[in-house]
Amino acid sequence: MKSKKLYNVLEGFDFELLDSPEFKEDSVREEIILPIIKGLGYNANKPNQIIRSKNLLHPFVSIGSQRKDIYIIPDYLFQVNDKPAWILDAKSPTELLLKSKHVEQAYSYAIHSEVRVKFFALCNGIDFVLYNIEKIKPVLHFPIKALPLYWDTLKGILAPENVFELCNLQVKKDLGSHLKRLGFDSFESLIFPEVPITHIGQLDPDFYTLSGAVIVDGYTYIVSFDFGENVFKQLNGKIPKAGYDILSKREDGSRCVVKFAEEVFFINVDCKIGDNLEENDKEIFRPMWVNRLL
Repeated sequence: MKSKKLYNVLEGFDFELLDSPEFKEDSVREEIILPIIKGLGYNANKPNQIIRSKNLLHPFVSIGSQRKDIYIIPDYLFQVNDKPAWILDAKSPTELLLKSKHVEQAYSYAIHSEVRVKFFALCNGIDFVLYNIEKIKPVLHFPIKALPLYWDTLKGILAPENVFELCNLQVKKDLGSHLKRLGFDSFESLIFPEVPITHIGQLDPDFYTLSGAVIVDGYTYIVSFDFGENVFKQLNGKIPKAGYDILSKREDGSRCVVKFAEEVFFINVDCKIGDNLEENDKEIFRPMWVNRLL
């Protein structure tokens, strides 16, 4: 089995630029957002059109006895066949996205009588956050550095051919269950090259897990990899020392998750299909058991 190279619309971008005081909102628009929205399939022309800085009359503002027209202006409104599809607002890297006034502002754009879209998004060059107007928590939230890992999911929701289809919000297939149905549970060693790591969880002192997306034969699957302390030690030198130390020094048995928000790490995994089915409030899945990390 082979994994495909992850698609990256921002390939070649120097993320150290985000630390520069000169890299402001306009730079985020040109260097980060523009490649993303073009990669999703939008441009200045119909039918999948980018409309920049559209004036929307504020529906609730009046001053004294006289109504004064005040406009709210989203950075990007996307239309498919002349129908509003979603909203995106750009912010500078110094602006926080979650639990901020910016979420309320973007929400007001999305529900405006001239727009009425289901999705609105915020991007500050560091993070990308996507909301559904019917939900409080984000539908999707990821660091821009990890965009290649989330690209299929992002495109599955926001690409012109998908944005009006609610069925595209369904969870990807679980790889462990898929392989077992194909009869691979008899294999003691399955090699997955370049598995991306964005976080590692410690569930017990001798039990760790990581999850993500793996591409097999052109299809993206969700996969969970479980492993013990001996395999965890093989991560030494492969992930940031700070994260490794947090997990290796825990002795109280409490659960812990370390997220690598600044960078995505790739490792080669030798594993087999686990024996047990796991279940949470969203899905049933079969984790892979890691033999070793290569």
